[in-house]
Amino acid sequence: MTENNRATAERLFGIDVSRYQGTIDWQKVKAAGVKYAFIKATEGQTFVDPMFARNWRELKAKGIPRGAYHFFRPSTNLQGQIDNFCKVVGSLEPGDLPPVLDVEVPSLWTHLTVKQRLALVNGWMKGVEEKLGVKPIIYLSSSFAGDVLGGDASLRPYILWVAHYTSRPSPRVPAPWADWNFWQYSESGTVDGIKDQAVDLNHFNGSAAALDSIKVSARAVTHMPKQEPGGTGWQRAISVVYYALSDLLKGRRTRS
Repeated sequence: MTENNRATAERLFGIDVSRYQGTIDWQKVKAAGVKYAFIKATEGQTFVDPMFARNWRELKAKGIPRGAYHFFRPSTNLQGQIDNFCKVVGSLEPGDLPPVLDVEVPSLWTHLTVKQRLALVNGWMKGVEEKLGVKPIIYLSSSFAGDVLGGDASLRPYILWVAHYTSRPSPRVPAPWADWNFWQYSESGTVDGIKDQAVDLNHFNGSAAALDSIKVSARAVTHMPKQEPGGTGWQRAISVVYYALSDLLKGRRTRS
């Protein structure tokens, strides 16, 4: 086996989901070979994914490494988005994956300068790290990194989760990174245990031991205040209405 083939074979398969995948049978998902999963927690300043609490709980129960992501809205208050995510996720536990900032949809960012965009992205990353004790992952496409964020060097310290749908064996790695950590290689996969036919599929660029090395450690969170995952009742109620109206207006399902 060549070095390239060996590296490809070592990549770990995972998925990311949100409410659009409905009620997931995580035991079947685990049996299908999924080694980790990222799930949507929040969006903007107030919205909570209605399936987050169940998915977060079930992933722990089934022994699947879990991570939570926040869909960022650049026209919404920065601190409010930090607080929303951290409140809903609660305290991270040893063995969890780092939190994720999901930045996409370039048209949402056009009213801002590159400097302003970077201030929002770095502000969320630093704010969440201060609250949860763990440096977050950033999710974006190869083109978003350059076209919207200018490939700025301030992003380099963060773990890269890149979205790039290609038939090539590896994604295009955008500046300022030299390599990728997670790669979302398909947005139309199927996995046993999930009825929805459109599931995001991912590779981790390394072995199980390498994945363990980026998981939350006990040392990283022992000094952090403990908080149960949640989100208030009004947040959940507003979110259900918001998402229902969003589906009605869009007429189709989307990743976010």
